[in-house]
Amino acid sequence: MQLRGQLGMALLEALVALLILTLGVLGLLWMHQHALVQQRQQLMRSVAIGMADDLSERMRLNATERAMYAKAWGNAPASSPDCAATACSRQELATWDMQQLQLGLQSQLYEGDAAVFALTSEPNWWGVVIAWRDANETYRTDTTSGSPPCPVQMSCWRLFFRPDR
Repeated sequence: MQLRGQLGMALLEALVALLILTLGVLGLLWMHQHALVQQRQQLMRSVAIGMADDLSERMRLNATERAMYAKAWGNAPASSPDCAATACSRQELATWDMQQLQLGLQSQLYEGDAAVFALTSEPNWWGVVIAWRDANETYRTDTTSGSPPCPVQMSCWRLFFRPDR
């Protein structure tokens, strides 16, 4: 009879150990999933930073046509000749730059979009907002200096710069 009680206790200890192991593995899997989500968001932010910086440099180089760079959410740029292959006017270059931005948004960011605008509070300053699909809206920025609000279920990166400097 005593042997039977010991076997029951050993079985109970084994079940408790299995339960603790299962909870530990589930905890590790949850932490791994959380880390993957964070890594994806960091990657999206890095891509958005690079795209915003690239466009700001393009606007600095073509400062005489900076008004041609203005873009609202969802607006696709007009078509332009390939300025990498042929010489373009300043206006064509601005349109081509915006096409390059749009291509980058489509290929590098999940449902990416951009808005380019002149700041209302600071003369000669511009802003670029790059957005990507994110149902959790883990990285939202405010509407400082008249910048457009980030669309619903999107995360956004904002860059403010002065093209003539």
